[in-house]
Amino acid sequence: MIRNMEERNTLEMVKFDIKDLPRNIVKIIKTHKAFSKSRIFGEKDLGEPQEYEKLIITDDKGTKVFEYYNKGIYYMKMGTEADRPIFQVFAYLMMKRRKKSV
Repeated sequence: MIRNMEERNTLEMVKFDIKDLPRNIVKIIKTHKAFSKSRIFGEKDLGEPQEYEKLIITDDKGTKVFEYYNKGIYYMKMGTEADRPIFQVFAYLMMKRRKKSV
C-alpha cells in the first residue's frame, strides 16, 4: 500500500525464479497477450492508501515491467473475465510474497 506515488520507489522487491511458480501462473505470463509488453493495469486513485504492485519479468527476450494499481477494488468493480488471468498472476505473487516474508 502506498500513500503517494513517490512511495512506489521505496517498496521492497521480492525475487521469484520461474521454478518457484506453478505451471498455470507461468503459462499465463508466457501466453496471455496482456503480458506481451510492459504496461499498467488497474486504475490509480481508487482508494487511500492505494494498492500498488510491480512485476518485472526478465528473460532471454529482455525485461518487461507491469504495474497494477488497486488490484482488488479495480477487479471487483470494473474487472472483466478477460482481466481474470492478470488478477490471478498478481494475486498469486502477492500471496507467495507474504509467505516468503513470514
